[in-house]
Amino acid sequence: MGAIGMIIMPISIAIMFLKQPPGPVSKLIKAGAIDPETARRTKGLDIPRPFILEPALKRRIVQRTSDGRYWVDLRRNRQYRRRLAIVGGVVVFAIGMAGWMLWPHLGPLQGGGAR
Repeated sequence: MGAIGMIIMPISIAIMFLKQPPGPVSKLIKAGAIDPETARRTKGLDIPRPFILEPALKRRIVQRTSDGRYWVDLRRNRQYRRRLAIVGGVVVFAIGMAGWMLWPHLGPLQGGGAR
């Protein structure tokens, strides 16, 4: 049964990473700001300060227009979420494999232990 968990856990982690988390990028997407024509200002979207978008701007997931409006590049956002899901799944799988391989060395002592 443990081997099934080693496969299911990385897949579930990957699925969690694929889902868009709540936050400023999600608010822009829900507001329909997905291209320069539909770009929106942060004040009307319950994003208190524009600097919250800086990490997404650096990754070029969110773009800023010359007049200070923001929009989400859905293609880049999807690519980023997929990359994050793959890396997260691989890391969790590697940790699971390492734990499985090392378990005989980390498990309880055999032969009675201390008396």
